[in-house]
Amino acid sequence: MPKLSIGEMEEFLTTGSKILKLGTVTAGGYPYVNPLWYSYEKDVFLVAGRSKAVWVSHIKKNPKTSLCIDTYVAPYTRVIAETDAEILDAEWTGDWEHWAHRYLGEKEGHQYYEDTKHMPRVLVKLTPRKLTNWAGPGWHPRYQES
Repeated sequence: MPKLSIGEMEEFLTTGSKILKLGTVTAGGYPYVNPLWYSYEKDVFLVAGRSKAVWVSHIKKNPKTSLCIDTYVAPYTRVIAETDAEILDAEWTGDWEHWAHRYLGEKEGHQYYEDTKHMPRVLVKLTPRKLTNWAGPGWHPRYQES
């Protein structure tokens, strides 16, 4: 399972409609995983959610998060990161139409954006502190028997 080059990883993260699985920590210390649309820009991930979303409340109490973006069919590819979350704007109504197009297509994405762009979202930046990736079949040498 070879590691992706920086260019391959950026292409993987910026093309298609892959979903980011965000892991936050509940008040009881349990992991909470939520699927989200995302954007990868300048080495950080951006996500947006409703102000009453459970995962947003978790970030307000504990900004330590993790994420996984992966494929479901062979050859498998994944990017996993430990991240520090930062709420950039608690009432964001910025331009996210390109996200809607990415996940819903041009026509449906444009309509969804137009119908909901006035509804504030919480814009969150996820800055990786540790990032790993791999692509393809096989075992990493560290898992091989000596």
